[in-house]
Amino acid sequence: MRSHYSAIHDKKGGNVINISAVRYMLVSVFFCALLAFPALSRSEAAGPFTVEIADVGKSQEFAALLQKKGFATAIPAKNMWVVDQQSNCVVWIGRNIPLDMLRVVLPEAYRFNPYLKFFHVVGDRGEQPPRKVDDTLHIGGNIEAALVKKLNTLDKEELLATMGKVATAEELHKYLHEKNKAGEADKDKDKDKDKDKD
Repeated sequence: MRSHYSAIHDKKGGNVINISAVRYMLVSVFFCALLAFPALSRSEAAGPFTVEIADVGKSQEFAALLQKKGFATAIPAKNMWVVDQQSNCVVWIGRNIPLDMLRVVLPEAYRFNPYLKFFHVVGDRGEQPPRKVDDTLHIGGNIEAALVKKLNTLDKEELLATMGKVATAEELHKYLHEKNKAGEADKDKDKDKDKDKD
């Protein structure tokens, strides 16, 4: 005798529908659909680029907003360099990050962290970062790194206006390079002074 859990009797004709068989059929159809139309992960849908956000302020809200706009996001675990919005005021721009992405993400970043003031294209000064860094826009780097690199602060309105004017990411990189050049020259002078002391 069949259990009422595994079969359902049709009241009209007495036919029996085996629930296990129906489940098997539905699972098979679902599995075949997945193979035919593979779902894109969020990072694949957004392309190879990631917006990495320091865990300060309303970082979760910021990440959720960017995800709704189609961007892959990550909030790394806190460490000693993740302090608060004022200390985490640096934006590290991977050299492969598209201009269109910057035009969407940076204005939103300012809304969530109005203290952002240092901007640097990673690799601009000869650094050789891993490929992943080239494809990452990091919002909220620690100010200590910016001071070591002697980056210059950038005005929000000027940066946003420049992003609207330039035609390519390379033009924006050149602008950022020129803005940070004075800081780099000061760094070279400090090195020369140290050599003279020796």
